[in-house]
Amino acid sequence: MERSHGAGAPGRNREPVAEAAAPPAQRTSDEYAGTERLADDQELMEGADLIEGDDQADFTVLERQTCFNLMGTRDIGRVAFTIDGDAAPTVLPVNYALLDDTVVFRSTLAGTVMRYARGHAAFQVDLFDEERREGWSVLASGRCRWVRDTDELARIPQGRLPLPWAAGERDQVLKLIPGRITGRRIHRT
Repeated sequence: MERSHGAGAPGRNREPVAEAAAPPAQRTSDEYAGTERLADDQELMEGADLIEGDDQADFTVLERQTCFNLMGTRDIGRVAFTIDGDAAPTVLPVNYALLDDTVVFRSTLAGTVMRYARGHAAFQVDLFDEERREGWSVLASGRCRWVRDTDELARIPQGRLPLPWAAGERDQVLKLIPGRITGRRIHRT
């Protein structure tokens, strides 16, 4: 049987369609000759790409209030959220302020952050010194909502929201109230 397929010239005949190929035969065990099963205590180590750590560095899990204290020292972070239909989260930088343990930042009304970050979102802030190999990172996650109430907007102290680095008017305010906050610090001993 011959077929004609759409994108080419209409009515032009093509080669006959071949019958479906049979599935490949199953591999026999001798194809893996020389592969031995690792002992249970070796499975996690052998074949892994391991990098030895720096004996001069300490890794610390930070307390909740320490995380908030560190977040209060910065004004640029990353908001992470999921866009409907995307398999992976979207992460965008924003200028922010920390007000009473609440992350507050601006967006445009038609912006990606405004459209998709409302609901559940995560927020990350960090500071690293690559030369000294020290730094910290804080990750907060929780409900993110659009602040539209004029009384609530009036309670934000004047001048506390940083000016956005990006061009364009960012006149809408969002806030993320962390339900969970975690932090890590690595420092030299």
